[in-house]
Amino acid sequence: MRKSLWVGMAFAALLAGCASKGVYESDAVVTETFTVNTNYEAAFRRAGEYVRTCHVQVQHAYNVAYAWRHVKGEKGAPDEVQLYKVTEPARVLELISAETASPSTSKVTITVLGEGRWDAAEIAAAKASIQSATPVCRKGAEG
Repeated sequence: MRKSLWVGMAFAALLAGCASKGVYESDAVVTETFTVNTNYEAAFRRAGEYVRTCHVQVQHAYNVAYAWRHVKGEKGAPDEVQLYKVTEPARVLELISAETASPSTSKVTITVLGEGRWDAAEIAAAKASIQSATPVCRKGAEG
């Protein structure tokens, strides 16, 4: 019994090591950086509101569910909003970071996987949401 338990744990560790990190490893990522006329904290809150409103709190086809996490930047790195599929928490599909550009502006970078719905249209929706402080989700067949 112990041998089979060890083999199962080794197999699980092997699979976890092979899990895709999404935007961190893909060659197809799409990224846009822009300035927002608000402070860093407000830009970051807007990013979180966008992912909650347009991805997390929405009923998706095939019962797909998304979640997000806030990752504190270390050693001067910007904080991040990471969006992922609930069943694949290690695979980041969309990454939004915000940092101070000046006392009254922020630099926001949106990176998406570059596959399926995680494309330039997704970046445009996130950008419009963060700039306007009102979530603007993709419509119809686009998302």
